[in-house]
Amino acid sequence: MKAVCLSFFLCLSCLGFTQGNIDGFFKPKGDLEIAISGTYVYSRIYFAGVSSIFYKRDQSIIGLYGVYGLSDKWNLIASLPVINFTPQDLALYAKYKLYESKFNACEVTLAPAFGVSVPAWNYNTESGQAIGQQAVTVQPKLVMQFKHARNWFVQAQTGYNYSINSVPSAFVASAKAGFIYKKWYFDVWYDYQLGIGGKDYGTVGLESFRELGVSYERVGGVVYASIGDRWGGFLSLSTVLSGRNSSDSNTFNGGVVLKFKTTKEK
Repeated sequence: MKAVCLSFFLCLSCLGFTQGNIDGFFKPKGDLEIAISGTYVYSRIYFAGVSSIFYKRDQSIIGLYGVYGLSDKWNLIASLPVINFTPQDLALYAKYKLYESKFNACEVTLAPAFGVSVPAWNYNTESGQAIGQQAVTVQPKLVMQFKHARNWFVQAQTGYNYSINSVPSAFVASAKAGFIYKKWYFDVWYDYQLGIGGKDYGTVGLESFRELGVSYERVGGVVYASIGDRWGGFLSLSTVLSGRNSSDSNTFNGGVVLKFKTTKEK
């Protein structure tokens, strides 16, 4: 099972993108992948606390993502969404292959990761076109993954987005299952966020959307095809099932992945 076909699926953690910045696959030393994506998001319902209201929102988003193999066990990851030519929150991560066990041609991986997310621009959080809250967060995560010899895998992840400014923190968790066939990759996933505290939309005393506690349940899937050794293309869909201070976002995403080797092969 080649990681060369897999690493991009980390693209863009913000609500409205494909699932998660971190997974259990690692790039070998010197490998660099850059993904450029376009996303269309539409929603018609806003989960305002415990009630739902009609709220129409359409968004077009450009996503930039990169992963680099600092070594076979250390990977560096960066992602940045851009909406209406305005950068949103920049996320930077490092992940480490702490444990790997192979048995009967199967493999179990345990990988902790640590990241930070900061606003890349002073974007307007009070607009329906914002996809973040200008939060400054530190994000410890832990990924557990099982890969079978017949090219299917399952993965579980948990973490905590600790906000160091006035935005509420959040507990996050996800699960993913996928399959690889020749140059094709398929996966389905479930993503969960639980906002800790915070205010609800429409309540007395709310002064800024940055005070909202945001929760959601989201499901989606990805199809990817590797085209030659240097690039590939992907399509993904996702939808929000429920939430708190979030929209029923339906997301359509597609893009290309460019692959580079920064070191000479031995």
